[in-house]
Amino acid sequence: MNRENFLLRIAGLWLCVLGGMVMGGCAEEKGEGYVMPEEPEYAEGEAWYVERNGGEGARADVFYVAPTCVWDWVNEAGETVHFEDIYNEEQREALRPSLELAADIFADSCRFYAPYYRQITLESWMEGEDTVNARFPYAMADVERAFDYYCTHLNEGRPFILAGFSQGGKAVVELLKRMPEEVYGRLVAAYAIGYKISREELVTYPNLRAAQDSTDTGVVICYNSVADAEAICPVLAPSDVCINPLNWRTDGTAAALNDTVTVRVDGQHHVLLVEGFDPETLFVPSLAAMFKPGNYHLQELTFYQEALERNARLRTRLFLEAGK
Repeated sequence: MNRENFLLRIAGLWLCVLGGMVMGGCAEEKGEGYVMPEEPEYAEGEAWYVERNGGEGARADVFYVAPTCVWDWVNEAGETVHFEDIYNEEQREALRPSLELAADIFADSCRFYAPYYRQITLESWMEGEDTVNARFPYAMADVERAFDYYCTHLNEGRPFILAGFSQGGKAVVELLKRMPEEVYGRLVAAYAIGYKISREELVTYPNLRAAQDSTDTGVVICYNSVADAEAICPVLAPSDVCINPLNWRTDGTAAALNDTVTVRVDGQHHVLLVEGFDPETLFVPSLAAMFKPGNYHLQELTFYQEALERNARLRTRLFLEAGK
């Protein structure tokens, strides 16, 4: 893939982030001082983005948690809201590019289920980890309710891939920590992309098993991409888990992303070093508070789209062949 075509492919995800900048809606509930939008009702189809790529005969599912795609917004009462209103059409549309991209990557012949949830806004992340820790539990409560509904009413005992990007990656890590053994036994793999996992978490939570290659199952795949360590985003670091999705190595062996760019694992900081781009060409000034030039968080899916597609198919096939 040449450089010009590659940059065109990554533009789609920027639309997801920038598309959420002008939003409005209704907020009804109060929670610990926060104005909360209406709670999603996961028994209703409107609370889900669904694609049945494999048809009704599909043997595996994907449960996907979307990244942050909305900004703070002001409701009709003039109150600032830090959470998505899943019933607001503009805000739902802001998530669509990311959801479509994820379905292209992970669904293939699977049924794809992605709940809309009251995700925290981009400003919440920009304010730092204390703000994230205070607000994210409200978003996570929605994700947990959605996952419980999925397991009870939609999964029907099929193997499944658990995947999420950015805020969705954080939700994947938290779901794994609390996942019952019976459910975990059906997990093909978990893709917690663009987030972090600590060594302490690996020791504390048995379901958090870092992937070591392209074929192990029941594992978690995690990485963050930067031009150099100076560009690491503080709220997404430090991490003790990183795997290169181009060659599925955890050491420093480099792999070609395209004809001019290589990717390798930095063993000291546990990030992917992407070498060959001009960082300024991929820099988004409106997100400079989080992502310096050289931070490639917004491109975490599009950089490796083809490799992730192949790997999701491979792990699913191996899981099914093993009869787990």
